[in-house]
Amino acid sequence: MASELGDFLRARRNRTQPADLGLMPGGTRRVSGLRRDELALLAGVSSDYYTRIEQGRVRPSEQVLGALARVLRLDGTEREHLLRLAHRSPRTTIPHRPGEVVAAGTLDLLDRLDDLPAIVLGRTLDALAWTPLGAALLALTDDGERNMARRTFLLPETRQLYPDWDAVAAELVAHLRRLSAQRGTHGELAELIDELTVASGEFAALWSRHDVTAGVARRKTFHHRLAGTFELEPEVLTLTRDEQTLCIYRAVPDSPGADALALLNTLVASGLASTNQQPAGIGADIAG
Repeated sequence: MASELGDFLRARRNRTQPADLGLMPGGTRRVSGLRRDELALLAGVSSDYYTRIEQGRVRPSEQVLGALARVLRLDGTEREHLLRLAHRSPRTTIPHRPGEVVAAGTLDLLDRLDDLPAIVLGRTLDALAWTPLGAALLALTDDGERNMARRTFLLPETRQLYPDWDAVAAELVAHLRRLSAQRGTHGELAELIDELTVASGEFAALWSRHDVTAGVARRKTFHHRLAGTFELEPEVLTLTRDEQTLCIYRAVPDSPGADALALLNTLVASGLASTNQQPAGIGADIAG
């Protein structure tokens, strides 16, 4: 019996090297990481009981989960993900919900951020609204692809925008993995993951790693067709009421990023860069 919890534990076993835990290699190993019996021994449970955990046949206590997290050296986000997977009912299903609307207060805030690239992301990472500079930076348009995951894996121009595309893609998939555990079997999110698993071998490979992250936490490098190559620092604010997020990109003062944003602002003002902004004061109604 397969389970998402079991898949996650297997992925973490495979990345854990026995030597790092003081185990002698000895003999022929058929797995690259920890064997089930080794993890069970180090966590203080029987091999049979651990096997049943991976198979989804028992619900382990928080003490057992804590021991597994300790042995597998999970970080805070991974430990939270492990606990959520272990205590989520496999029958939990969240039906499709109506299109998302951006609150008037959020749109008002965007208006006040018109000198920065900023976007509002929905429950499945659809870009719902943005500032003119956000449109210019990310090449967003009202009639183009708005989903950031589809853009990352299916649009060639997005690969050109990120010189370190591999790291950006891995971070996005790890964020999707966390969202899928956090929100249960949410119809639109599950459909997006299924679609990308079929459409992109790179997405499928990253999804199978079961990496999780709390979200964007790293400086991003951009290679913009008009503004050149530069770095920006993303700030992500969670809008808990609507399960939406506001992402704002800032530049370090007197840096190439600051110069690039100044140039993009000039181009936007002159109409030479894309500025298809969601009209302020009108909520975006995204059907999926």
